[in-house]
Amino acid sequence: MSIKPRVSRRRASIFAALYLGVAGSAQALSLVVEDGEIAGVSGLDIQGRLYDVGFRDGAFNAVYPAELSGYGPLARAVAQALLAANPSIQAMPGRRTDLRPSGCRSVDSCTILIPEHSDGAAPNARMTHAVEVIYTKDRFSKVPEPLWPFDASTDTQYMPDMLYAIITPAR
Repeated sequence: MSIKPRVSRRRASIFAALYLGVAGSAQALSLVVEDGEIAGVSGLDIQGRLYDVGFRDGAFNAVYPAELSGYGPLARAVAQALLAANPSIQAMPGRRTDLRPSGCRSVDSCTILIPEHSDGAAPNARMTHAVEVIYTKDRFSKVPEPLWPFDASTDTQYMPDMLYAIITPAR
């Protein structure tokens, strides 16, 4: 399954100052908005390094980086950093209250899966465990404690309330 193409790739970034409790230092947070959806959050300081998190909808083996078999402990740290970003996101001037992560089609809430471990690497990953981040009411609302097992053949395009988070070092 391939990721559906975007007709318009207009990008906008909204900037705010943010103190992340995860890393304890001041960092510029950039909420990346494409086509009226939150495409990701960049500039998250996790364990002393800057990361970008992008939200992707589609088949796990098509969107997940092929060289990885999970983000390991970094998955939970990224989830906590997204929660810590809420105050700055909520305080952004001119912030639209109808923004949802890319791929989230549910009106109520969306589950963002951050792969912690997979059996093998894409394009042949099998069973995976992920950290969940729940996005609801214009905010990242919670990170359930247990890891969530799921079949890597899951295609979130057919699940309106689920999508994947892809973590990359900031450039």
